[in-house]
Amino acid sequence: MSSNCRHEHLPLGLPLLGCLPHLGVLGDAQLMAKRHWLDPIARRLLQATGHLPQDPVAAPPPGPDGHGDVVELELLSLKLHQNPWLPLPDEASVQRAAQLGVQLDVNRDPASQWRRLPGMRWQWIDQLLQLQRQGTHIHDLAELEKRLGVPPTLLRLWQPVLVFRLRGDRPRLPPLVDVNGAGRQQLSGLSGLNGVQVASLLRERQRGRFCSMADLQDRLRLPDSVMALLAGQLHCGRGPVPPDLPRRAFNLNPSVLPVSAKM
Repeated sequence: MSSNCRHEHLPLGLPLLGCLPHLGVLGDAQLMAKRHWLDPIARRLLQATGHLPQDPVAAPPPGPDGHGDVVELELLSLKLHQNPWLPLPDEASVQRAAQLGVQLDVNRDPASQWRRLPGMRWQWIDQLLQLQRQGTHIHDLAELEKRLGVPPTLLRLWQPVLVFRLRGDRPRLPPLVDVNGAGRQQLSGLSGLNGVQVASLLRERQRGRFCSMADLQDRLRLPDSVMALLAGQLHCGRGPVPPDLPRRAFNLNPSVLPVSAKM
């Protein structure tokens, strides 16, 4: 650069403005933008003065039929092949899963399928499995909304993968475990509870029966993710029936009563 460009005390970036008239030709301008230690600033200044072309505008992302969506679809197909219970965390993944033929039968599929849907609550899973055990069929989205209270916006998000099959055998669901009567070994076999939580449940149960699943969650401070795993496995029954006291504990023969008791 020319020695006539005196810029020792100018603010950062301003020396370049003073030097631009001395560059003269586009080749010198391009050389400045490439070699100057302030390349980004030099480039912007040269673009603003017309000595360099503007940076190209980034192309918009591919649309639904673009190559990017095909790649995402193939990637999801591979993941589903490796894990058929793969969660579908958003609307795009639900739509792609529907394109791949994924279906969720409202009247038959287990809790593990329902947990895949975005926005699903454990209370809804529990209600759905109760309806399945009762043999109650849900016919359409409107009835699903009415029975569970799911917001319409969420139902529309799930709709691509939902089916309502009304014929066929009742789903085979495992027997429910009574949270008020099960022992440590049975509770430890449940999916979702670790050893610390089982111990906490047994201690808390001594203070009183669990009245509902919500009561269980509140008293044990279980997160929704754990409750979603427990949904469809537990119910809050009456607990163990106390055994009859041995007859010898009560002496009902008046002939052997103490004298004081006879008087």
